[in-house]
Amino acid sequence: MKNTCEYRFFAKVDDSTSLGKLFNQVFKELEILRMISSPDTTTVNGWNNSEQALLFYEICLIEKYMHSIMKNLTEWQTACKRYSNEFHFSWKYYALSHRIELIKEFGGEEEDYNEDGSIRTDLSDDELINDTIVIELADPYLKSIFLSTTPMNCLAICYMIVNTESNSIFNFFKEMTGKPLKTYRRNENGEFIENDWADEVMQKSKRQLLHENIAVTFWSVLSAVRKLIDQVEKLPKTEDNKEFFQLLPQKIEDIFNLKIPLVELPKVGNMENI
Repeated sequence: MKNTCEYRFFAKVDDSTSLGKLFNQVFKELEILRMISSPDTTTVNGWNNSEQALLFYEICLIEKYMHSIMKNLTEWQTACKRYSNEFHFSWKYYALSHRIELIKEFGGEEEDYNEDGSIRTDLSDDELINDTIVIELADPYLKSIFLSTTPMNCLAICYMIVNTESNSIFNFFKEMTGKPLKTYRRNENGEFIENDWADEVMQKSKRQLLHENIAVTFWSVLSAVRKLIDQVEKLPKTEDNKEFFQLLPQKIEDIFNLKIPLVELPKVGNMENI
């Protein structure tokens, strides 16, 4: 049976923004969990137990979700700029143009055409509602991990990042060999010297603080993304919503640049409903 080593690694985000770098850092922190939970073969018997399979499934979902954030936020920015530059924030002009484009590309129903064969343009608001920019960005009937995921769905992953130290390569090596992995630091002369227990404690504290900062920043991004999605979903579909769409590209840019409020992680005691 073919070995499925490709399952053991994340598909990194190909993006140089602060958000892209953060997501790749999250992947790095979850690497050990990804490797130890991935299946050995392409069959359902590739896992040792159901908990291992569930962990791998959750990690694959968060990978897909993070890539969807990058993709959809970029598409949202593009749609907003087009809505502004080409349609001057007119929802009806945008929806009518979108409908005509779809009919020309894929064809329409009989009621979409006039008697002379031309495409109808005398449409009511109800007939245009599914072609509005609001629906294009957040279609309630579209099965989308980007639209459906909430921060609470990812809280367990955030705490996996916080607890990365317990799943680190150092602990993994110790469990496999029964011996701790020696670590070294460079002294003022550029020489490598072995860390003693005090150095190890200090390094461990630094790593723990780094993991906590990554988890909090990641949680804050998830919260900011969810807030934007909620705002779009609540917009009146047959209104121009000019002020909102004027501001949306910059709000997205702030997320890409991590210029967002930091949001504290919910306490573990509140995770019963995850």
